[in-house]
Amino acid sequence: MQRRMVVLMVFVLMIGLVSSASLAADKTLTIAIQDDVSDLDPGFGSTISVNEKVINLIFDGLVEYGEGLSLIPGIAKSWDISEDGTTYTFYLRDGIKFHNGQTLTAEDVKYTYERILDPEAGSGQLAKVELIDSIAVLDDLTVQFQLQEPYAPFLLSAAFGVVPKDYVETVGKDHFARNPVGSGPFRLVEWKSGDRLVLKANEDYYLGRPSLDTVVIRPISEPTVQAIELKSGGIDVATNLGVPQLEELKQDSRFEIASAPGDSIHFVGFMDSMPPYDNVDLRKVLYMATPFDQAVPSMYNNIGVRAYSWISPTLWPDDLEYMKSHALAYNPSEAKKLYDQLVADGVVPRDFVVDVWTAPSSVPRLKMAEIMVTSLQQIGIKARTQVIEFGTLMDKMGAEETGVYFFGFGSDADPDFWLYRWFRSDGSLNFSKYADADVDQWLDAAKATTDQKERGELYKKVLRRALTEDYVHIPFAFLNDTVVYNKNVQGLRAGFPGHILLMSPIANVDIVE
Repeated sequence: MQRRMVVLMVFVLMIGLVSSASLAADKTLTIAIQDDVSDLDPGFGSTISVNEKVINLIFDGLVEYGEGLSLIPGIAKSWDISEDGTTYTFYLRDGIKFHNGQTLTAEDVKYTYERILDPEAGSGQLAKVELIDSIAVLDDLTVQFQLQEPYAPFLLSAAFGVVPKDYVETVGKDHFARNPVGSGPFRLVEWKSGDRLVLKANEDYYLGRPSLDTVVIRPISEPTVQAIELKSGGIDVATNLGVPQLEELKQDSRFEIASAPGDSIHFVGFMDSMPPYDNVDLRKVLYMATPFDQAVPSMYNNIGVRAYSWISPTLWPDDLEYMKSHALAYNPSEAKKLYDQLVADGVVPRDFVVDVWTAPSSVPRLKMAEIMVTSLQQIGIKARTQVIEFGTLMDKMGAEETGVYFFGFGSDADPDFWLYRWFRSDGSLNFSKYADADVDQWLDAAKATTDQKERGELYKKVLRRALTEDYVHIPFAFLNDTVVYNKNVQGLRAGFPGHILLMSPIANVDIVE
C-alpha cells in the first residue's frame, strides 16, 4: 500500500513537472495598443490604424514590406509588369493554407479585390484599386490585373490581406469581421471587446512556425496606464507613450526603446475657400507669428521631429533642404506689420478673431494650437482655440467652416497616397479646397509614370508650390514610430506603417529568458 502511494505521488509530481514545463515553454507576448479594435476584415477595417496592426498579423498580402519599406514577395513568389505599366501578373506560392485548412488560390485573390471594388460595399480602400479594369485567374496559382491606365503605386495595393472566398461567402461580411480567417503568421482564438484579443501561432505558416506561441493585444488608451502596465508586467510592449513616459522609461534598465521615422504628420491647414483665409498673406502672418522651430522639439521630444515638408522622412523624394530653407522663420514683428496692412487694406475686418480648430485626441497637437493662439494674442491679434471632438471637427472641415485647423494624417509608403487626396482640386481629403491647375497636372502625371525619379521631380513641384508659395498647409511635426518593450523580447522593430512585425520575411520576434 505504501509502495503504491509512493508511485502515485511520483506520477502526480511528474505530471505537474510536465505541465509546468509546458506552461513555461509557452512564449506569450502582450502588446498594448491605443484603442479598441472594431473590425478585422482587411478589405474594410484596415483604414483604422489599430485595426490594421492586428489585421496584418492575421493576413498576408501578395507582397510584404522588406528593408527600407521596399516591397518583397509575400503570398506571390514573383510578378511581372507589362512595359506599358497596365498589366500586373502575380505568381503565387504553392501550398499556402488559410487558418481553416483551405488552400489559398488565385480565386481567393480575385475575390479579395472584387469585394473592395464593389462600389456598394463602401470599402475605404477603393481609391487605391479603382483603376483596376479586370482581374483574370489564369490558373490556380496565377492571377492577372489589368489597369485602365498606368498607375505607379498599384504594387503597394498588392499588400492587402487575402481572404478565403468560400469562408467569407458562407459566413457573411459581418461575421467575418469578428471571426477572421487568414493565412498570416497568427490566427485569432479569442476577442473580448474592450479587453483583449488573443492570437495563436499558425503552425503551417509558409515561412515556418513563428517563435511566439501566443500574442495578446490589449487596448489601453492612456499613455500613463500603458507605462504603469509595462512596469508592473501587465504588458510586454507599449506602443502609445507620451514624452513624460518615454523620459521616465529611458532611465529604466529593464526596457528597450525602438524608434524610427513614422508614417504620420501633424500640420496646420487653411481653408482656401473661406475669406480671409484664402489670402496668402494672412496665412503667412499666422506662420511667422508661431514659433514652430522653438516649440516642436519640446512638445514632441522623443515622439516626433520638426517637419518642413508633407511627405514622411521614410519616403521619397528627399527635398528637405529646399523645403527647410523656404520655410517661414518665426518673426512676430513682421507678422504684426503684415497683419496691420491687411486690416488697413480691408482684407481682414478690424474686429476679426482667428479661430483655431483642433481635437483633443493629440496632446502635443493641441498644445501647438494653443501656442499659435497665445503667440497671436501677444502681438495684438485676437485669437481663440476651438477644441471639439475629432468626428465633429471632421464634419466642420467637410462643411468648410474651419478657417484654421490643426490636424494629423498618415498613409502608406508611396507619395501618391500622401499627396493626391490632399492637394488635387477634387481630392477626397482636400478639406482646404485648394485648387491649382499646375498641381493637378503634376499629380496626374506622377500617377501615370513608373519612373521613380520622374515621379519624384513632379512631387517636388507639387510641394514647393503648395507649401512654400501658396502656404495652404504648414507641416510642423512628423511623428516617430516608437515602441518600448521588455529586454527579454528580441527582434522587435519600429518604422513599418500599419504593422507590428512579429513574423515576416524580415522578422521573427522571440522571447528569451
